[in-house]
Amino acid sequence: MTKFKDHPSVIKIKEHISDTTVFNFSNVDKDCMNKLVLKLDSKKKGTFGNLPSSCLKDMIEVCDETLVNIWEKELVNSCNFPDNLKQADVTPIYKKDGATNVKNYRPVSVLPTVSKVFERLMQEQITHYMDKFLSPFLCGYRKGLSTQTALMHMIEKFKLSLDKKGFSGAILMDLSKAFDTINHELLIAKLAAYGFSKSSLKLVLSYLKNRLPRVKINSSYSSWTELLMGVPQGSVLGPLLFNIYLNDLFFFMKDVCNFADDTTPFFCDLNINNVLETLEEQSEIALTWFEANYMKMNAEKCHLLVSGHKHEQMFANIGNNKIYEEKKVKLLGVTIDNELKFDSHVSDLCNKANRKLSALIRMSSFLSFPKKRIIFKSFVESQFMYSPLIWMFYSRKNNSRINRLHERALRIVYTDYNSSFEELLEKDGSFCIHHRNLQKLMIEIFKIKNDISDSPLKPFLTFSNRNSRTEADFIIPSVNTVLKGKKFSEIPWTSFVELITSYY
Repeated sequence: MTKFKDHPSVIKIKEHISDTTVFNFSNVDKDCMNKLVLKLDSKKKGTFGNLPSSCLKDMIEVCDETLVNIWEKELVNSCNFPDNLKQADVTPIYKKDGATNVKNYRPVSVLPTVSKVFERLMQEQITHYMDKFLSPFLCGYRKGLSTQTALMHMIEKFKLSLDKKGFSGAILMDLSKAFDTINHELLIAKLAAYGFSKSSLKLVLSYLKNRLPRVKINSSYSSWTELLMGVPQGSVLGPLLFNIYLNDLFFFMKDVCNFADDTTPFFCDLNINNVLETLEEQSEIALTWFEANYMKMNAEKCHLLVSGHKHEQMFANIGNNKIYEEKKVKLLGVTIDNELKFDSHVSDLCNKANRKLSALIRMSSFLSFPKKRIIFKSFVESQFMYSPLIWMFYSRKNNSRINRLHERALRIVYTDYNSSFEELLEKDGSFCIHHRNLQKLMIEIFKIKNDISDSPLKPFLTFSNRNSRTEADFIIPSVNTVLKGKKFSEIPWTSFVELITSYY
């Protein structure tokens, strides 16, 4: 810890943390242990020579006391994470492109089942303590937050800026193997700055050290090799430790769209030069932070997106590289164009769904109705379920295209070529994609109104002082444009019926 006492991140954390509470791992009872074990996925078998999840769940009444004793004596009191629980079997899984290229394989790490039980205990206790310190813009691996949350924070600000005839810009940064480059000693120094006691730091360090993975291909195994840095892949605790390691980045920067290792600084202003200058400044801060925290960013793979009416192509200097703006970029699985129309994204979704539907058509004569419906729901309809609040207000042309595809799929599943689209939807007991997305939007607004969760839409909504049942719950602000204002601005929604009526 003394090695990094003057590290910029550690100093910044101490500046922002005024809480004097000290964190310690605590003991648990058998009921708590039982609940954790019963939550394990029975389909996961664990590493070779260790108990699979199903066996541990079946014998929990016999071994729960033993597990509690190991947790208390070994982990809490002795601050030692057992070495035999750190051995992992790593299987290379082929992704795409050339099968002879090692870079086209993803390593999938499998840890002993008991290790995940103890990791879950550590994770729950650390999360309970750290939640108040974690940035609201840190959206990866956190309950109630998702890629949609991260994107909405950025996209809604873009729309507000465009409605005022301003400009918006974002720089998509590419990190190389971010999870594998985490420095263990720096992570411990950061945890100490957040208020972890010496005993808890000792346990976390013990958890990180002496990690011995080996590669498994079929029934053959390589020799054990020690990992000297990074968080364990396939672990329960690893993503949380990564979030804590990354969290202080948000103390240095302004607006950031982040999910796991995808970090995108953005900025909005009425002056295009201010947007580009701020993006360059924020990118320089990010580069300095990455270097100081032993992370490597590939500046050549960065992308620039600039929204707003302009007469020439914009560029920004990132490190030693000049990056020119692109008409569209892909961020967190969503294709975003510089006009925020999302035509390309909807087109990609339709193309993917059409390919899946073509495969279903070819084998539909050999499948029963239940199987056809499962395939339709899983592979065709599911294409439109990812982050719908980002792209849901597409054009009527795209809406018709999605409806035609949806109707065609329902006809194949129900072998019905005479009923109307509305009748097919009623037979399926479902809604069209757009109405389904509107329902999801209303759910988010309901959560905000009743203070159930911190929805990403909350900063963009303004409550009204209702005096009667006929008045709206939210204030509809005055806007300049229909496309970026009426449909996308702070509160273009007062009721579900009004939304459907105004859209059609």
